[in-house]
Amino acid sequence: MEGAPEAGYAFFGAEALLKRLQTLTEECGARRAEDVESIHRMRVASRRLRAALDLFKDTLPRKKYTGWEKQVKRVTRALGAVRDIDVQIAAVDDYLGRLSGPGLRPGLARLRLRLQQRRARLQTDVFKVLDAWETSAIADDMGQSLRRTLVRARMNRVQTVSPMTIQRAQAHILRRLEEFLSYEFFVDKPERVEELHAMRIAAKRLRYTLEIFVPLDKDGFKKPLQAAREAQERLGDIHDGDVWALYLPEFIEEERGRMIKYMGSARAFGRLAVGLRRLRQDRRRRRNQNYRDFVLFWKQSQEQDVWGHLSRQVQAPAKPVEPPPAAPAPDLENPA
Repeated sequence: MEGAPEAGYAFFGAEALLKRLQTLTEECGARRAEDVESIHRMRVASRRLRAALDLFKDTLPRKKYTGWEKQVKRVTRALGAVRDIDVQIAAVDDYLGRLSGPGLRPGLARLRLRLQQRRARLQTDVFKVLDAWETSAIADDMGQSLRRTLVRARMNRVQTVSPMTIQRAQAHILRRLEEFLSYEFFVDKPERVEELHAMRIAAKRLRYTLEIFVPLDKDGFKKPLQAAREAQERLGDIHDGDVWALYLPEFIEEERGRMIKYMGSARAFGRLAVGLRRLRQDRRRRRNQNYRDFVLFWKQSQEQDVWGHLSRQVQAPAKPVEPPPAAPAPDLENPA
């Protein structure tokens, strides 16, 4: 028998979820928590899986979804904390590599040491979370449930690209686009740190949503997907500068207090402070440049009508799309 239109959307979602689950499982299986790129790949994989879970949660068993989403979120948060420090360490290393004199190095070396110590503490938490993920039945349970959905859909000759799939995709993309564009008011307000950070998060959500639905219109979604990715990255660079602006003054005071506590005086702190203050100036200058670059990017995207075109595209009446050839049903007993 033919499946209902909603079954096509569930089928599409199961394929998207299973692909992202397999990526996360593979990355965690090959994990090296001390490796910067490994942490980054695992974090991105977990975020993409969370995005897909949110989009297709109404096609999943409610109780199972709650448990799945909770466990994936734990992985994302643990990896995110370590990734943020990795980004800071890389920034310090880059700055150290551009220094010509030795006078600024003591403070920067102290900063790098404290960041490494903090990362080592967090790495223990990462191991615990990843061990819990690998030893729990969550990934297997999720995979089995999704594969059953695929088998049922293929047995019932359900079309992945149904009118309902297209309509739901358009609604999801439009919602994320409207969320993203709601922060446009703050593009020319560099002092609105929180709003620009929220815009970065909205750009990320739009990007992940487009990535999920890009098989429906690879050519049509290509340009806005690239633009959403660039917006996220440029706003991320701005956010990095804002994090430094808060962190460095606090770090300077903490190190001064630590020196007074253990040495009885802060007289020797000057040799550390000079490099830290110079880094603070550099981060402020770079943040300003990153902001100017983002504004230029934004103007170019407006001139090209990237967001307007996407809005019109996802509000147009859904057109039938020729579905891709059905892949063979997965083997539930011996999954790949």
